[in-house]
Amino acid sequence: MKLDIDGIRRQYADLSDEALLEIDRVDLVEAARRCYDEEVARRQLKRASVEHAAPLDEEELTVVGTYNSMDSARTARDVLRDAGLRAYVANEFPEDEAGTLRKAFGDMPLLVPVSMLDAAHEIIDAQSEGKAIETGYIRHGVGAVRAYLYGGLDLLEFVLEVFGGLELERHEFSATAFHVEIMIGDSVIALEVSDPPHASATPGSVYVYVPDVDEAYARALESGGTSVAKPADKPYDERSAGVKDGFGNTWWMATYTGV
Repeated sequence: MKLDIDGIRRQYADLSDEALLEIDRVDLVEAARRCYDEEVARRQLKRASVEHAAPLDEEELTVVGTYNSMDSARTARDVLRDAGLRAYVANEFPEDEAGTLRKAFGDMPLLVPVSMLDAAHEIIDAQSEGKAIETGYIRHGVGAVRAYLYGGLDLLEFVLEVFGGLELERHEFSATAFHVEIMIGDSVIALEVSDPPHASATPGSVYVYVPDVDEAYARALESGGTSVAKPADKPYDERSAGVKDGFGNTWWMATYTGV
């Protein structure tokens, strides 16, 4: 028997919030589950408990977003699941499929059924807007804790070249003295650069995650840095290296190699 999908959608749309949430979705066939999930998501209702099976072979999934850590991906997944949507991170798939997904999309992809893509985007966007409001007291909206480093004028070029940093703002104290805010990845660092360096300045140390530590290490040496530690695999699922810039700041750089 062919299910009347539009009829199911109309049936759920006519129910009150309470009646809709009383339905046990585990008892529904997959097509009805999808209609049910769409309606719950449309109303932005939160179910007390949601059963989440492994991805079904017949589900057509699509990527709703990618994240730079498993924790971030799981947080977004749980937000979608709390809203009644089916959502999966890469490691919930068989190992070969998970590897293919990460290779194709990079970082940690989050997937949802195609039919729920628009609803998922709305929920994730709403969550992002909420975070922006909560972090409005932070300069640039990110990085409640940030490194504050001193150095010569060459430090600015070093950071931009080695880490692909993005200059957010610059305040000029004189023709040879600046305060510069730079974004690296999802973080912000503050640089106090001048020629000569500030009289009371002392070298610091910072730890930076990079996509490829070997490439970043090579760029650091090419940009005038001196080696502290060559790239090496560590027992805590990282490959890391260390370099000192011209002022003496130590830049530890690493690539996470765990799953």
